[in-house]
Amino acid sequence: MENASKALMMAAGVLMSLLVIGALILMFNNLTSYQEVNTRDVRSSQITEFNSQYLTYDRDDVRGSELYSLLNKVIDYNRRESTEGTGWADTGDDINYQAMEITFSLNGIEDDLIADNSKGKLLITNSSYTIKKNQNTFENSIKSEVDRLEQKYGSNSLTGLTTNLTAIFISDSSTDREKAQAIDKFNSSSKKISISSFDEINEDSTIREEVYEYYEYVQFKRAHFDCTNVSYNTNTGRVISMTFVATGEFN
Repeated sequence: MENASKALMMAAGVLMSLLVIGALILMFNNLTSYQEVNTRDVRSSQITEFNSQYLTYDRDDVRGSELYSLLNKVIDYNRRESTEGTGWADTGDDINYQAMEITFSLNGIEDDLIADNSKGKLLITNSSYTIKKNQNTFENSIKSEVDRLEQKYGSNSLTGLTTNLTAIFISDSSTDREKAQAIDKFNSSSKKISISSFDEINEDSTIREEVYEYYEYVQFKRAHFDCTNVSYNTNTGRVISMTFVATGEFN
């Protein structure tokens, strides 16, 4: 009888041990499952947060000034966080996210960027651009000239001069009164450089050509673009490319 009682107690102990082990396994599995779900939620939230920075441009009324900012934002991301990272402070070599790419087409608005069609394009020379890796080829192609013009005339003066373009840069065959008014308009628009004769802004003048150049930059920033395509990395879910096409609208 005593042996039977001991056997029952041992069996009960084994059963309790099995129950405890089973409970622990169940708790561990539940905890692992919870952690996996939490990790997926965090990752999904991070992807959503990342993509939202760029999907705000996925619309039909993106201005050129916004597109210009987006290009620099993408290049900064590519340099710092993608596989294109190269600097000592870059994290791309460790993170290895795919670099982003932005393509935009002027789609026939090239002539609308030009102040004087007879002169042809002076600043923006291509009809489409693809910005990828860690070099903003569009900005690089125009920045030095834009900076030079702003340094020479002042950005506020250039804004005034391009706004009053048709009143200032008139034909050489205009009347003396019209030429005098053009000189006055130039001097009231320009805060850094003044002129005393119409020859300084005539049809062959350097000033006219340079203001026409800057006008292209201003027009590009005023142009509207439609976002026509957004692509995602199939593994990370992150935006990797966006395509924009000019609509022909300006404001």
